[in-house]
Amino acid sequence: MRNTLNIAGKELSIYFTTTVGYTGFGAYAFLMGLFFTTSLNKYQQLTDYYVSSRRAALLEQLNFNDQIITPMLSSGLWMFLFFIPFLTMRQFAEEKSGRTFELLMTAPIRSIELVLGKFISVACMIFIFTIIPVVFPVVLNSYGSTAGGVSPVEWAPVFSGFVSIFLMGLTCASIGIFVSSLTESQIVAALCTFAILLIGFVLPLMAQRLEGDWRAIVEYLTPVGHVGRGLQGRLRSSDLVYFTSVTTIVLYFTHRVVEAHRWR
Repeated sequence: MRNTLNIAGKELSIYFTTTVGYTGFGAYAFLMGLFFTTSLNKYQQLTDYYVSSRRAALLEQLNFNDQIITPMLSSGLWMFLFFIPFLTMRQFAEEKSGRTFELLMTAPIRSIELVLGKFISVACMIFIFTIIPVVFPVVLNSYGSTAGGVSPVEWAPVFSGFVSIFLMGLTCASIGIFVSSLTESQIVAALCTFAILLIGFVLPLMAQRLEGDWRAIVEYLTPVGHVGRGLQGRLRSSDLVYFTSVTTIVLYFTHRVVEAHRWR
């Protein structure tokens, strides 16, 4: 366990002593702020339209969660297509290209400790990425108002949404680390990770053209579908099992790839 934490600490220090971490956090915060502003403007336009057209029933149905927070987080999911490859491309590929991977293989460190250490470091980064947008529901809750003094933000869907996004980030990170363990080129690792994640994001579009059991299977395989339920406040045990299983299996394959290098 000590070796795992030491490796994780070393990897995190690289993120925070270079521009990699700060550039990623800044870009992500800017984009999420842009999505938030766009959703907020649409909410304001709808409110003004319903008021001017005297549609009180529709006006009462408007809420911050459905009109602002969920669209913002849904748009932010697509940012993982770019940020996850950016975070994971160097994990093993840089070690191989820099000829330090052989030293790690001869060090008194088990392969599983090496894999978990690198995964934990990326997981910490993803956690920071995940909590950055929390500021926007807090702002809405502070400055929004509802009749009767009720909180303008429903926090249960917000909590389940952030949990599902974090779990999806871990799953995507495990895929990126696995790809990085297969190549010496960071560019190849980033592009291949992007391609794999893109397939996962477009699977829902493919599922719409299917019927019956095949549609159910494809919908279950896509990570976006599991996150979608979380954003609606319906995070199920099947979603937790999906993310945990995929992450564990991919990390096991990464462990086997690293272990194979030890015996070459």
